[in-house]
Amino acid sequence: MLAKTHCEEAMSERFKAKLKPYHHHFEKCSKAVCVHHGRSRDKVRLGDLVTIPNSDLHHVMDSTAMVAISHAIVDLALEERRGELIAVFQDFKNFLPYRKRYMGLAEDLDAVRVWGCGEIPKKCGKVDFVPADEKRLRRYWLMLFEAEHARSVLLCKQINRAEKFEDKKFIGFYSFNPYLVQSIRWRFNIMNCGLSGVISHWEKSFPFPDLKMRDLDRLIRHPDVVSV
Repeated sequence: MLAKTHCEEAMSERFKAKLKPYHHHFEKCSKAVCVHHGRSRDKVRLGDLVTIPNSDLHHVMDSTAMVAISHAIVDLALEERRGELIAVFQDFKNFLPYRKRYMGLAEDLDAVRVWGCGEIPKKCGKVDFVPADEKRLRRYWLMLFEAEHARSVLLCKQINRAEKFEDKKFIGFYSFNPYLVQSIRWRFNIMNCGLSGVISHWEKSFPFPDLKMRDLDRLIRHPDVVSV
């Protein structure tokens, strides 16, 4: 991981402040498994701000951790009131509980783009919807915000076959690096052309460690196991 700039450090502190209100919603302490070069090692608990996994490193996260980080990024966008927000919900029906919030965001931001599959929601003001019918795209979860003085991204890929959101497991990272945020934003925006070659290029540009679910389950069940 590259040494962080003062800008990234400042964004990290703002992010932690935005994440803090969502921790009291956790009935149980969410977990993330730190992953290096495809090998699972330390278990990292997301019970408080001190033990949030380092950004720019790959982690396996459950749905609770994913939603909390996503909400924190959206709150950063609300605070800035300018810039572009990209959100991938996998299925548009997952967007419906947040319809009013995103409609409000679209009134202030330069652009709010929501990706997903299924029936496109109606009467959502200035929110732009981008169909992601390609099966490979539906495995991704992306929450990206970029403005002149603020940027952040959460990029994950589903690693199990669960259909129920609460049971899904993702591998990915979050970052405040300006170059990385801009690169992901640019590459993801051109994927709406639907060309298979473009999607393949995207997956090669941001490869995720190869982690088998049986290895992950064994690590979670047996905390004394530090690598697989």
